[in-house]
Amino acid sequence: MKYVYVLTSDYSDFYLEQTLLSITSLRYFMPDAFVTLIVDNITEKNLIGKRAEIHKVINEFKSITIEEHFNNKVRSRFLKTTIRQNIKGDFLYIDGDTIISEDLSSVEKFEFDIATVLDEHICLSEYRILKPLRFREIEAMFKKCNFESNFDFNVYFNSGVFFCRDCKTGHDFFNEWHRLWLHCFKCGISTDQQSLNQANFNMNHVIKELDGIWNCQLMHAGAIKYFHGAKIIHYFATHIHEKFFLLANNEYFKTIKERGIVNQKILDMLKTPKTQFSLNTRIMLMDTKLYDYYDSAIFGASRRIYNTKFGIVLEFILRRIKIFIFTPIRKKLFLRKHNVFI
Repeated sequence: MKYVYVLTSDYSDFYLEQTLLSITSLRYFMPDAFVTLIVDNITEKNLIGKRAEIHKVINEFKSITIEEHFNNKVRSRFLKTTIRQNIKGDFLYIDGDTIISEDLSSVEKFEFDIATVLDEHICLSEYRILKPLRFREIEAMFKKCNFESNFDFNVYFNSGVFFCRDCKTGHDFFNEWHRLWLHCFKCGISTDQQSLNQANFNMNHVIKELDGIWNCQLMHAGAIKYFHGAKIIHYFATHIHEKFFLLANNEYFKTIKERGIVNQKILDMLKTPKTQFSLNTRIMLMDTKLYDYYDSAIFGASRRIYNTKFGIVLEFILRRIKIFIFTPIRKKLFLRKHNVFI
């Protein structure tokens, strides 16, 4: 069994450092794991000096030549959708923005050919109710790629972690996935989940569903159900500077970039990854309206304004309006509605 990572990176990003951290966490729980790293030809050239340290934690290195006008994001998807054609043997692919939190060797007992975890841990029918904005976004991308006539399946898989056997089904699936990804790219969409799920539909639902513990997607509400037994924590690389999952914070990636290695402090954190959360982390129960709000542009804008001078003044004014106007009015209406007299 191979554990496969894909890397496209240069000196301006933290993708190399994230991938090195993920592989290091895998090595902690599985010292003898066979790790394969697949890169593009441009990334291969910059894996020198401190950046060459990643070679020490892998068993197999593959460099694939890709046309130079593609950016790193597109290159990573190109590599990802062609993994099956470039390596031999059964494999478990793992995104670089992950932390391994348990032994993964039970993957070798899987009895299916291809498997992955539901995107955001929910089905499309639940998307319609809980995350209508996200659902419409997915639907719009399918329509843009002329997939709309086939948008009738209830499962929508995440491509961050997936298992594949070295078999005809596996090779046929990856051929179809890459073909559809190239089609999506021509339509202006470079991400890979639209093509992944359409390929699954075209091949009569060949992908089997993995338990959410194999790709616990922390940025999504459904993750809490799987976190206790999570084998792989998928924290996502976002633009948010301070992240609730400590091992996803840039300060640690900067440290790795400066030294080229994972220092002892971070190694100690990797021993108990499920405890590495900031002190202000909390569980929130959100109804449908709150789901929409947290996904909205209004929330994003207000969050950025809040800690500015303008935001402080605005909060001061609105809080007093709430205390001295809205709250008294609401109390009076409540008392009148329930025939309460004081």
